Amino acid sequence: MGDTSQTDKDMLEAIRRGDTEAWARLVDAYQGRLLRFARARLPQHADAEDAVQETFASFVKAIAQIQIEIGIETYLFGILRHEIINRFRSRLTKTVCLIQDVYRTGTDDTLVNALDQVVAGDPSISWCVSRDEQQRLQRQTLARALNRVVAGFRDKGKLRNLKIAELLFYCKLPNKEAARLLGLESGLIRVVKHRCLKRIRDDVMRLCGPADLSFSYGEDLLTEIWESHRLSCPKRSTLGAFLLETLPPEWFDYVDFHLTTVGCHFCRASYKDLQERQNGREQERFRQRIMTSTIGFLSKP
Repeated sequence: MGDTSQTDKDMLEAIRRGDTEAWARLVDAYQGRLLRFARARLPQHADAEDAVQETFASFVKAIAQIQIEIGIETYLFGILRHEIINRFRSRLTKTVCLIQDVYRTGTDDTLVNALDQVVAGDPSISWCVSRDEQQRLQRQTLARALNRVVAGFRDKGKLRNLKIAELLFYCKLPNKEAARLLGLESGLIRVVKHRCLKRIRDDVMRLCGPADLSFSYGEDLLTEIWESHRLSCPKRSTLGAFLLETLPPEWFDYVDFHLTTVGCHFCRASYKDLQERQNGREQERFRQRIMTSTIGFLSKP
């Protein structure tokens, strides 16, 4: 999804100034997709509404202090996920997207310790004095490196490679399973994986220098960052164009892959919201058509 847009920044500033209309626009823009996301995880509709309401309340209460670097939508989804986890921790699984609800990877050919290839350094060197600050900077640096890889694939139209990266790093599938799903050779999957890790390593070194590469990553951190930053999620406008079937064929194919094969929960919720809004507009237009064509036949008093 990238960094915070200028539109998001302007909206945040308006809300901080107490602009109620700006706050209403934000609620209108996001309540539908957040509610769809919550309904898919909570057993009761009332529970989902409560979680979304608390998400907005938490957001506005902290509006003066929060610094959003990843976009309002991603930030709100993050609050909502924590709200759901806090309320119903025992009912949740750790899956990231629908493909992980179907596939279970073993230890063979997985991403275990893959990031050992990305960073290395003298363990006696501390990246930061504060452990919390160290972890924050680690995640920030890796997120930037990952975003550059994803943006490179997207901007150059290398959507096949983006699909491969999603399956390997976001969904944590083995090379062989990713190859089977995409109808590709396992050797090609390995090559793309190797190049991705090399780009990440090179970017991390460029951003902080080899002397500071003393941090270590758990095997799930790459997936966690990919999910929390929604690195490969299409924009809302792209989902809208997909709904209207106005995307170029290669992009239509990628969005369909992201929604149906990967099954990204965030984008599925947003897409469902768009569908409902379009259906509502179509129903209203049809209603107006009926009224216009029939009102002249009504008996006058």
